[in-house]
Amino acid sequence: MSLPLLITRPEPAASATAARARARGLTASVTPLFELRALAWQPPSPEAFDAVIVTSTNALRFGARALQAYHHLPLLAVGDASAVAACDAGFADVSAGVCDGQALVELAAQAGYRRILHPCGHAHKLLHHADVVITPVPVYAAEAIDPPPALPFDGPMVAAVYSPRAAARLAEIVRDRSQTHLLTISAAAAEAAGIGWSSIHSAEAPTEAAMLALAAQICEQ
Repeated sequence: MSLPLLITRPEPAASATAARARARGLTASVTPLFELRALAWQPPSPEAFDAVIVTSTNALRFGARALQAYHHLPLLAVGDASAVAACDAGFADVSAGVCDGQALVELAAQAGYRRILHPCGHAHKLLHHADVVITPVPVYAAEAIDPPPALPFDGPMVAAVYSPRAAARLAEIVRDRSQTHLLTISAAAAEAAGIGWSSIHSAEAPTEAAMLALAAQICEQ
């Protein structure tokens, strides 16, 4: 039996992911649990930094205009998608690193960067390194959609969640967890989801490719 796949990430990424899932032959539906909005922010002086790190394409999407002041700085991005978005935003010296923010900081430190700007979401993971000063600047926020949206499937399904916050939110909404196979982007997200699910699976890497590959396996079981 082929199970339907529920994509819960915010738009516009949700529809893009669903399209890629359908291209793999999966039955995918979109129900975002959070809505993204831009935050007002005051760009720090570019002279205070020697590099920029980006851990989400949303930081480039919502901070693009003000980030023009930092286009002359090297930028290290988590994954290829963020690197492409950085190039599209106008950064010239862009490197695609590993798929984890903390590991990206380690690479930045090895490259000799000591003062790093981190445009990020309001609910961001704090990054740290003994030899590096990292300045997180929230440029967007993910706000829970309230009242929560109705889910499109009543029976067995695979639900993909992309953060611990999304996992906890889905756990509040799903009526019968025993009918839902949970697909999470990380072990932290799996932990936040709690217990009672039909099964819980975490992707090998926090990437869309890894998520969709695992989704294909679970949906076709």
